[in-house]
This record gives sequence, C-alpha cells and structure tokens, in this order.
Amino acid sequence: MENIRRTKHDDKINISSLLDEAFGPGRLARSVYRLREIRPFIDEFSHVYLNDSKIAASISYSETYINNLFKGLLLGPLAVKPALEGKGYGKDLVKYTINKIESTKIYDFIVVVGDSDYYSKFEFNKIEKNLEFYGPVDKDKVLIKLIGTKININDIEQFKFT
Repeated sequence: MENIRRTKHDDKINISSLLDEAFGPGRLARSVYRLREIRPFIDEFSHVYLNDSKIAASISYSETYINNLFKGLLLGPLAVKPALEGKGYGKDLVKYTINKIESTKIYDFIVVVGDSDYYSKFEFNKIEKNLEFYGPVDKDKVLIKLIGTKININDIEQFKFT
C-alpha cells in the first residue's frame, strides 16, 4: 500500500501528538502501557498511514507471551486522527501489519485490548477463559487472533500474559 510506511525515528513526536489527540492524556495509565515499559515496540511492525504526506494513523506492536509458552504480539496503540476516522486508515494498517506478521511465521498469536465489533473483522475473538493481564483490564475487551496452528485455545485453562 503506497500510503503505508514503516515508522521512522523522526515520527515519534507526531505519533505522540496523535495518540494524545486520539486517546487523551490518561492513555499512559492504561494497563497495556505496563508491558510497553518493559518491552519496546517492534520496529518491523510499527507503521504509519500518510494522508497528504502527514501522519493520519499509526500502529505499533510489542512482544508478549502466554504462560511463558507461546510467543505473540500485543497490538497497540492503533490510532487515527479523530478528524479522519471512518476513512479506513486504521483498517488498512491492521490488515497490512497482520499480513506482515503472519508471513514471518514467528508468532503464535496477536492480542489486543479493544472493541470486539471492530477487531472481529480481523478474526480477533474474546478470550472466554480466565486471564491475567499486565494490570487491571476489562476482560471483555481482551481479544486474541491465533496465527498458525500451534495453540489450541481449548487446551489452555488460564491465560497469563507476560
């Protein structure tokens, strides 16, 4: 996709402003930021969507594990400039990056804390079992997309994300 490119070091200030605009200053208190404090974003999967040469949306991923057995990625943040929501920029970023992740054959899953109606389009499903996250979280918003066939969700009694 011609409007999507990897995030550059020079994008950090603009992405931070975009995240503040999209989520507000309280975003740093969310539980997903506990993981980001110990594991940085994976550069290979951090991308932006450009509209008129300006960042309209961004997406990043951090590495995570389930029960120290299965290696995956935490999607987020995914942010779109509020004035540009509904134009498909976020959807394009999610599809593009998931394709890149799947092609590596390195990861077993992608997890996201988000809206089921939005992420179900990308085959994310609610975790119906007990889960332990990085901090307080609305368990109905913790969604998982399995990659490959290594994980059988029915064999896992408790999901502990580390």
